[in-house]
Amino acid sequence: MFFNFFGRWSENPSWQLKPLKYAEENENNYGGKVFLPQSVLEDLVVLQIQPPYTFQISRTDTKEFTHCGVLEFTAEEGTIVVPLWMYNQLDLKSAKEVKLAYKTIEMGTYLKLLPHTPKFLEVENPKQELENVLRFYPTLSLNDEIECVFSEIGLIKFTVTEIDPSDDGVIYTVDTDLSVDFCEPIGYKEKLEDEKTVNKYLEVKKTIGDVNIISMNKMGISFHPKGEN
Repeated sequence: MFFNFFGRWSENPSWQLKPLKYAEENENNYGGKVFLPQSVLEDLVVLQIQPPYTFQISRTDTKEFTHCGVLEFTAEEGTIVVPLWMYNQLDLKSAKEVKLAYKTIEMGTYLKLLPHTPKFLEVENPKQELENVLRFYPTLSLNDEIECVFSEIGLIKFTVTEIDPSDDGVIYTVDTDLSVDFCEPIGYKEKLEDEKTVNKYLEVKKTIGDVNIISMNKMGISFHPKGEN
């Protein structure tokens, strides 16, 4: 691990760390916090930086970045352990190192999310559920693709499409009055069309009196008025 000692006179001290990921079954995957080595905490203390500790994490060979909080300072020296969504978003499988830089992040006032499935519309109490899942994400960056587990319907992915303030492309979500809005879920129009009725599969064959004789196009099943053959 490399620590930028000149960061003592800088607002953004930084470290170079080897990226690792949580195991697939680890519940920490459904949040925005990482494990860091003890030495990072020691450096922060020396620099008299006070919690909350928030960071920008970026690849050293591209412009890709996101932000995170810290869960524990118990990672193996020289490493950082991140959630799977973050590991995949930054394509860290091909990265030997990432740059971790301390960053002060503004309190958020507005957040807009794009649900990746219309299943989200089945949540009976979305406000309460969101409060439960977003507390695991102390920071949210524009274009993050996060994963949340809802008690009613399980895992749902979201894309962060809008935030305010937006100057730095990231907001802090803890202890703030955050207004949350949603885009139309991916697949919503298709689901709506499929669930309208079965009318699109029906065809009127003939009319007897006031009764239509219809057949179901896809199934080849005919429905006749009672008493007719």
